[in-house]
Amino acid sequence: MKQLKLISTLFIILTSLFSCMPTATFTEPQPVDTKNISKFPKRLQGVYVNTADTADHSILSVSDKLVQVTYDFDYKVHPNQLDSASQPSGDTIIHPETKEKTKIVYDGDSIVIHVHRTDTLFQLDCDNVVRKFKGCYFFNTRYKETSWIVHKVQLSRGQLVISSISGEHDIDNLKEIAETSIDTIPPYQFTMTKKQFKKFVKNGGFSESEVFVKQ
Repeated sequence: MKQLKLISTLFIILTSLFSCMPTATFTEPQPVDTKNISKFPKRLQGVYVNTADTADHSILSVSDKLVQVTYDFDYKVHPNQLDSASQPSGDTIIHPETKEKTKIVYDGDSIVIHVHRTDTLFQLDCDNVVRKFKGCYFFNTRYKETSWIVHKVQLSRGQLVISSISGEHDIDNLKEIAETSIDTIPPYQFTMTKKQFKKFVKNGGFSESEVFVKQ
């Protein structure tokens, strides 16, 4: 259904940080030899707004064990951009396969679809662990049985910065620091000591970031 594909592209900015195929993984949660935290501290909990947002609004909510993002915005599209099986009928579009109904409003020769969706980005459990190190929180998500995706999360002056490993700079940095064999294609997997991981962070690792302001 084309309009759902168009809408889904608007979710990429944040959810890709957590859900797309990673550039690099680690054989253990990072940093090693560091205890998992059992819940997010009070200072981290709250509601945040994405500073990159314009017309599409995403709200990040952090509770004691859960991180969720809620999208709430209007999306305008011309009927020609919909596939033939998903044409409007009155004030509704019906998904041809799931029969899900989506309410619409007409605006000239376009239609407006209101998007309200909540996604869980991270939930503390055996496959999602958080470790605190040097003032930062490292979110570790199990990717496969023996590989973990890692994100750096830092709160400073009311701004929550979520950072991921991305690009040649990060990979070259990891290859230089880690003492492990390198895969020939991504995702590259690394084994690091705590000291090596600290050096990677200090050298500007986790170069891709999204910034949220606490409300």
